[in-house]
Amino acid sequence: MKLKDFSALCFDMDFTLVNYSLKNFLPMVYDVTAQFLVEKKGYPKSLQHRDEADLKLIRQGLLLDKMTHHIIDVTSSGDIISAHDGKRFLSDDKISAIYPDKRWPYFDSYYKRFECDAEYPSYNDTPYFFFDSSFVSPVIPLIFKHMQTLSSSDPDYSEKCLTFYKDLLESFGFNFNPENYKARKGLFFPEMIKNTDLYIKKASPKLKDRLKELRDKGTKLVVITASHVDYTELLMTYAYGSDWRNYFDVVCCRARKPGFFTSSPHSRPFYQWHDKDETVGIECIRELKSDETFLEGHWTLVDKWIKCHAEKPGRVAYVGDSFKSDIVPTKLFSSWDLFAIVLEGKKYLREEREAEFNHVNKKPHLATSELEGWGSFFGSFEQRTMTAGKLIAHADITMSDIETLASLELDENFESGCFYDFDPY
Repeated sequence: MKLKDFSALCFDMDFTLVNYSLKNFLPMVYDVTAQFLVEKKGYPKSLQHRDEADLKLIRQGLLLDKMTHHIIDVTSSGDIISAHDGKRFLSDDKISAIYPDKRWPYFDSYYKRFECDAEYPSYNDTPYFFFDSSFVSPVIPLIFKHMQTLSSSDPDYSEKCLTFYKDLLESFGFNFNPENYKARKGLFFPEMIKNTDLYIKKASPKLKDRLKELRDKGTKLVVITASHVDYTELLMTYAYGSDWRNYFDVVCCRARKPGFFTSSPHSRPFYQWHDKDETVGIECIRELKSDETFLEGHWTLVDKWIKCHAEKPGRVAYVGDSFKSDIVPTKLFSSWDLFAIVLEGKKYLREEREAEFNHVNKKPHLATSELEGWGSFFGSFEQRTMTAGKLIAHADITMSDIETLASLELDENFESGCFYDFDPY
């Protein structure tokens, strides 16, 4: 497989084309969530007090078991690697006492719904919550802080926990609802607008040159993001410059993934975007046009446009980071290849071992403090985490950063299924 063999590359935006500064972004998400809970729901102000120990508990790929009120890390076969009860990590014996054979009882139904359902189940409809992105994983220490204010012997303990989870979901709607950007509602978008430079990294000249080179050589480049046009404009302008649209052939916003991949194409038409008007229900279209912006839609219509306009025959790849929205549905419901972006891979970057590697690689190493707590996002070679298992099953290539794309030579062979610039094992 070679980069030059692709007739088109389609990109997610958040945490893919646009790199966030996690050292600032994760605490900010914690803060706006805590502020909502305190000001809107009446929780104690102590929730707003955080320290470095709290932030070290944040990690993607974990699951909240809403029946036992534990947050757990599971293997790709459903065995529990570690568990936290809100106050401490549990010993193996305690895990076994709660979960016979250290197996998570909902794994089979969870995995089936995750892998097979056309629409991802609502968080309210399941006995678990999957922390699949950096928009939601910062609430993990908030859950623990709330549990620490309760007594497990309280007959209403479970009900109070469930109420807190519902309030967390409400906070996500309050802060992350895309409609709030234009109205400047909530706490998240006003902060992102005011301090974009704190939370977003600028794309390197090398990456921008690579995108231009790909397009000049006939590779079609498409943006497919769940974000609305206004937020996309804010982030892409900061990261790539006011001329950012010149790097891409088509821009698709408000894609409503995973439905963009999983739904029937007849139920997911595209809508023409008209000068900052994102009103859906007007000018439904069935065919895309070059150098324009569209809303919603379905992957098959993008694929049709690529086949009609591609300057060269070849494969199509989607580049994304979300397990729920990008990684799983792309491979199960489309004919496209998948390039996965996994930011946790930066902890395991390879040393520069071969002359043809012109990007900086570092040998796998973690400080002792980083190995404590939840441990590796990937698990071990013998006991891979569920998220690592999904990567191995679905990703054609996994990179730690979109910037790696600038270092991957156009005619360089890469093995399908590989971790390109890092080695977690």
